[in-house]
Amino acid sequence: MTAEENPFPSVPAARLSGSDDLAPLAGAAAPYVTVETDAIRAVGRQLAAYLDQAPDMPSRGRALAVVGDYGSGKSHIARGLVRGVTAHPTAPLLWMIDEPVWDFGAIYRDRLVNDLKEQKAAFYDVLLDYYSDVTAESLDQSRSLRDIADGLRQRRLDPQAVIDAFTLSETAIRRDLEHRLQVLTEHGKFSSALALLQFPEYQDAVWEWLMGNPPSPVLRERGITTPIDDVSSVFDALAVFAFLYGRAGRRFVLIIDMLEKALEWPRDRRIDFMQAFEKLVNVYVSVGGLMVFCVLPEALSEFRESLHERILPIRPTPLTVPQTMELVARYLRPGRRPDDPGAAEAVAPFLPDSVAYIQGLAGGVPRRVLKLCHHAWSLAAARDGGVPLAIDDVVVRDAVREAFEVATRDDVRAALESVLLTGPWRFEPSSTRFAHRAGHAAEGVDFWIPVGRSGAAVAVLTSDSMVLDDQVDRLKRVVEAARADTGSAPCEVLVVVNGYLAGPLRQRLADLTGNQPIVYSDKHFRRAIQEAIRDAVQRLQNSGRDGELQVLRERMEGLAYQQTNVLDYLQRIDGRVEQINTSSGARLGELFQMLSEAGEIPLPGTTPRRSPAARFRLPQEIQRHFDRAFDMIGLMSGVPATFRQVFSLHDPDAASARPQRLNFTREQFQAVGVAVLLQKLLEAFRDSVGEWVRQVVAGPVGPPPTQEQERRLRVICRSYDITAEMLPVFRLESLAALGPFTDELDPMEQAARSFHRAEAEQALSRLGERVFEATMTSVRP
Repeated sequence: MTAEENPFPSVPAARLSGSDDLAPLAGAAAPYVTVETDAIRAVGRQLAAYLDQAPDMPSRGRALAVVGDYGSGKSHIARGLVRGVTAHPTAPLLWMIDEPVWDFGAIYRDRLVNDLKEQKAAFYDVLLDYYSDVTAESLDQSRSLRDIADGLRQRRLDPQAVIDAFTLSETAIRRDLEHRLQVLTEHGKFSSALALLQFPEYQDAVWEWLMGNPPSPVLRERGITTPIDDVSSVFDALAVFAFLYGRAGRRFVLIIDMLEKALEWPRDRRIDFMQAFEKLVNVYVSVGGLMVFCVLPEALSEFRESLHERILPIRPTPLTVPQTMELVARYLRPGRRPDDPGAAEAVAPFLPDSVAYIQGLAGGVPRRVLKLCHHAWSLAAARDGGVPLAIDDVVVRDAVREAFEVATRDDVRAALESVLLTGPWRFEPSSTRFAHRAGHAAEGVDFWIPVGRSGAAVAVLTSDSMVLDDQVDRLKRVVEAARADTGSAPCEVLVVVNGYLAGPLRQRLADLTGNQPIVYSDKHFRRAIQEAIRDAVQRLQNSGRDGELQVLRERMEGLAYQQTNVLDYLQRIDGRVEQINTSSGARLGELFQMLSEAGEIPLPGTTPRRSPAARFRLPQEIQRHFDRAFDMIGLMSGVPATFRQVFSLHDPDAASARPQRLNFTREQFQAVGVAVLLQKLLEAFRDSVGEWVRQVVAGPVGPPPTQEQERRLRVICRSYDITAEMLPVFRLESLAALGPFTDELDPMEQAARSFHRAEAEQALSRLGERVFEATMTSVRP
């Protein structure tokens, strides 16, 4: 094999569908190369236990979660599961979802129902079983037809032929079938559609709807008005199929890969998905299905405890050295069988020690092992004239540097300096810090960020790929010298690695510095280093605060008692005045609102008109959320004191008084815009909610809102939230009445501003969620 015939994949990433993953050669079909691990054996045992259950006994359902980090082999295990299901002689029904995406209708149409099409005959057989049972029940009252009923239950007779032969009421049997399916599936529209599927004149219309297409007029007449095109309806369909197959004693399997992708969706979509998914898990377990999903550990923790109680987690473990040897040998020699001896010889041209070295660098993570093998093979093939002769540790290390060090150290330092220049920190390079004194090993630090006046600092240093213990030992001397340079003051150390960081060495670096090392990459580096520096600076500020307070404590003790009394008195007065202002403003606003709705007067600053919502008064439990929001806007954007001073009638020196011009800052113009937009946004939001309530509440005790109405209200409330998120509430401080135009704020003014900002953010953020909950509680009987 040459460098172009590298047997190892350049991007090892398994997928449930397709055959382009893990392919060694361009255009070649992907071999299924696997090594037996504890996780693979555990999944295999669960699959065998499920598929090998006695066919005449109720199936025991189960849900398996393959939980692991990126590259640990989750998707590879899922692919092996697919192979096991499709090879089983019972031919169970299999659905696969590669990756949850927003357009679940596309997943349903393109992936799931394709599998249903392939098993269309089996699907009809399941429905025919139910049709036979219902027909047999209609014959049970006649002793003379008991043999016929037994033949139907034993599937020896065709139910339609029995109905025609004995002139049974097809309408009554069809009605009984629909009732039976509704009881089983707990979904009215699906039961109606499935019952119609038994009759030739409706089969095409029903099957088109089950394929994800919009319902035909004949189905709309029977209450089936929406297609199967979102998360809720797709999961409902999967649940219905599970009920059908489970009650009929059939085996069915659902495999979902990369479940964590759904948790990256917007909050409302994410919540809908999680609720529907938990419900589907319960259905599969209760009716005898097998569900397997692959997920990251942190994503699994987002689900409720009730889900964790229903699943069996299986966690892939890192490959051992023998398992890594076997994996490399099978890629080099595709015909090798699991029981073939001599894995150490079969890894040539890799040396056995170099394979063990790769296992250590990769931390036993399969994806990293294969990636390192790919780069080592390519480098050795290029050096040896096309065919690698021997791949040792030196080749592996050189390959790591060549493949993973995508930038030079100077590029990394330049990126670091760019982050520091745009941040709020003072910093200096070591060349400046040690311009007039020797820093010795501490000069290996690239940048210093001084914190406070005690000499504390954050030391940021860079390194090339870390693949040897000796590299950590050399770095240790720099870290110790940096801490010695700050003397008794604390020093936080951050390490940026340019290239590859071996798994075991990552933990050694974290233990040495007290911070997780950061691997340089163009995509996430800026955000990661900004957060790391900010956290390190904050820790140093917190650690040095006690010393500074100790210096000030003696000076403050003499004034503490007097100032405490004065501040307490002022705070009580301020609180009472604000409470009166807020209460009065709220009541006055309510009076204006009631008069406006009655058509007596317009609201201040408005023209006499009646919006749709003005004809319907919102219930108090809903209105109070809007009242508080309007109050906060008024409080944050009240008339500033400087406005009143310009137009004051009480100037003591009227003779020398001159016209004054108010100067407005850019921030104040922006604040006016935010205040107006928030006011108009709230008014439109309130009117829409009022109109929705008016339409839903038809009388004193009306029916509960329909699912479509509830979805419409959720859209209205979510539209407010995602729009309001674009408006920075803090800009209203530039119009706030309490000291926004003073150059320096005293502690009372600063505390008041912080308090009002917190109240405004609390009242205006996530208002849509609170209104939705309050509205649904109000309209439900």
